[in-house]
Amino acid sequence: MSFRTRIVSAVLVMAFMGGLIWVAASGRTLGSDDGDGGSLFAAGRTTINLWYADAALTDYLNEVAVAYNESQSRCRIEPSLRSGVEYLEAISRASVEADRDMPDVYVISNDALEKAVLAGLAAPVDDSAAFENTETYPQTAIDAVTCHDAVYGYPFYFETAALLYNKEYVAAAQAAEEDAEEDAGEESGSSAELPSTILDIIQFAGGYDAPEGVSSVFTWDVGDIFYNYYFVGNMIDVGGPCGDDSSRIDIYNAPAIRSLQVYQQLNQFFSIDTKSVSYESVLSDFIAGGLVFTVATSDAVQTIAAAKADGSFTGDYGVLQLPDISDDLQTRGLSVTSCLVVNGYSEEQTEANRFIRYLLYEKSEDFFPRTGKPLAQNGCRYPDEHMDGFFSAYADSVPISKMRATSNFWMLLENAFSEIWDGADPNAALKALYEQTMIQITGNDGFSVPALEDPEKIDINAELSGGE
Repeated sequence: MSFRTRIVSAVLVMAFMGGLIWVAASGRTLGSDDGDGGSLFAAGRTTINLWYADAALTDYLNEVAVAYNESQSRCRIEPSLRSGVEYLEAISRASVEADRDMPDVYVISNDALEKAVLAGLAAPVDDSAAFENTETYPQTAIDAVTCHDAVYGYPFYFETAALLYNKEYVAAAQAAEEDAEEDAGEESGSSAELPSTILDIIQFAGGYDAPEGVSSVFTWDVGDIFYNYYFVGNMIDVGGPCGDDSSRIDIYNAPAIRSLQVYQQLNQFFSIDTKSVSYESVLSDFIAGGLVFTVATSDAVQTIAAAKADGSFTGDYGVLQLPDISDDLQTRGLSVTSCLVVNGYSEEQTEANRFIRYLLYEKSEDFFPRTGKPLAQNGCRYPDEHMDGFFSAYADSVPISKMRATSNFWMLLENAFSEIWDGADPNAALKALYEQTMIQITGNDGFSVPALEDPEKIDINAELSGGE
């Protein structure tokens, strides 16, 4: 799935009718028939509506709702799959109009959280203890649901990228290198270590005797920012740790320029046509044995498991943290956290919070097997150990910014990466990106900054040959 579909944010209805409109109690308690001819209203049970936009959650949420409904008599959970098109706008409209089926709880990605907060559609969680330390959630998850110094959602599940490698190919290459060193009378060096930097992967490629069927050592979807972001993820700042502070914008700096200079040079080592590759094609090539390394998101785990089951993938693979660029240029990937939010318009916020805690802390063991999505909680045991690598990558990732003013930043950054890959000057491209971003944040159409001097460039060929 393209990152473009992940970051399309719904348009909010920002004008409220006559100020703050609270949901009418009579519209919240009338329910469907309980099977005995009586209504839920008569039975004294309140309906808690749960909205979500991903069909992959349907079976799991329905099962949890049934179990919860049977476990208590206070309320009844009604999951409702809604269109992802203008999803937040639909939540806003139903809330301000006090529709009887307006959501008391809804699932939303963290990049839209500030919009929800400013529209009054998100209430602070009533379980603050879970966010005071990193025992329950990694800091990435806590930052993802924190907005303007308050926690407005419960981290539910995540998406991030990691490095996949074919274990059979890497092991064979390492063994061949060790044999060559022994034949030359040398002690075995670091050949048994897995590559940890982009320079390591290039060095690996330079000495790799590829078996039949391997088309490339390293290929990824260079047209999608989700798989490129880590090159600058540790060098730029878009809103601070929580991605909500417009005073924390640092995009145009020397380390980021140096990183993009290296990124541009990769085109000569791994010739990838941005118009001919896609995430799906790259993952298919990896499964078919055509690649040694690639960058993938966590959905790859179930895709590869299915390929193993049908015999189209017969080897084994590993999951690593995204590689650093070099020893002195570290990287960080991007992540999106889907969270459970209590509607600020709901009159049943206590019950809504109670249900969320039940879902997350008592009924989460089947979540991954039923949905294929990884929970954003510490200590989860996955039936497929490869998911542990993605969780480690998530814990080290940068949460996507939630500022409204930077909602299209990712598209602009993606365009900048594409231009740089095709030969544009990294310094000029990054400067233009920063100025365009600040124009949107400040409203000053004349915003500009002096050009930075080009930093000392990392010459990959020189680095690999031991030169300066």
